[in-house]
Amino acid sequence: MNFPLRTLSILFCLWYCGSTFANNPNRLRIACYNTESLCDTLRDSEIEDSAFTPQGSNHWNTGRYTTKITNIARVIDDLKADLLVLEEIENENVLRDLMFATQSDYNYIHRDSRDRRGMDVVLLYRSSRFFPLHTKLISGKGLSREALFVKGVLANGDTLSVIGVHLPSKQNAQSYRLNALLSLRTVIDSILTRNPSEKLIVLGDFNTEPITRQTMRTLRLTDALSIESDPTEDRSLYTPFLRLSRKGYGSLIYRDRRQLFDFIAFSRSLLIDNSLYYNGSCGIFVRDYLLDSESPFKGYPLRSFRNGRYTAGYSDHLPVYLDLETQPIE
Repeated sequence: MNFPLRTLSILFCLWYCGSTFANNPNRLRIACYNTESLCDTLRDSEIEDSAFTPQGSNHWNTGRYTTKITNIARVIDDLKADLLVLEEIENENVLRDLMFATQSDYNYIHRDSRDRRGMDVVLLYRSSRFFPLHTKLISGKGLSREALFVKGVLANGDTLSVIGVHLPSKQNAQSYRLNALLSLRTVIDSILTRNPSEKLIVLGDFNTEPITRQTMRTLRLTDALSIESDPTEDRSLYTPFLRLSRKGYGSLIYRDRRQLFDFIAFSRSLLIDNSLYYNGSCGIFVRDYLLDSESPFKGYPLRSFRNGRYTAGYSDHLPVYLDLETQPIE
């Protein structure tokens, strides 16, 4: 493993960048975080959760559950996002425990998915910044965990749509992710065809990097932030995370290599609008406590289990964020 030293220097840089707009009242921070199996201790016969019970292979008892809740709540409080998509939440009871553990004032939107492990995608939002108008689960071929669609109004009067995703893992065949990407792109096309000026953000754990040919082509990802193209024709999704991915930054380590499975993309309107627009700030959120300190895993995200041993950590993913600038609509 020739990874940790370079990793630590990269993560320190991203930690510093993450503090840049922290106190700007016009900043709207959008973020996502895969919490890695945030499960309660109760057996649910309708899903595959036996490992996360006191009698299961993870010996998942009240103490370990409480530690996990406390850990994830700490990340949420430090991240200071205004809208935050979380992945791998087992059910609404877990989500309620998490909300009680945070010091932040969030409301949430949760829908049960048909994932075999019961892992759901949820949206946390600050009611002072965002008021939801419409919510639905997006299903389709390959979307074994339905995507969560939420449309709402911001405090400045702008309308914003968010799609939170958690695509099939690398343990599945590549065709699963391709089908999921195609289903997701179909939904995006329908939204942008109906309203080319839609302010749309797509974010979450894609289980694939933005720079892969399949992902770029299917989702039409670009970081060429052109404002000259015809808005009725341009349905590309813009993501500054392409540049981070090309430079080798990652939100997790998969097979001993940094990979950026978690990223955020958005529609063209967020480049050209005067009241709500991308301000150039994005990154991978890092704190020392999120990283393993033991060799040979030093610098890796500190997860709850490592090679079957309980380590009382956080997640195998790091959160990612993107900042928008808001101005009153004239």
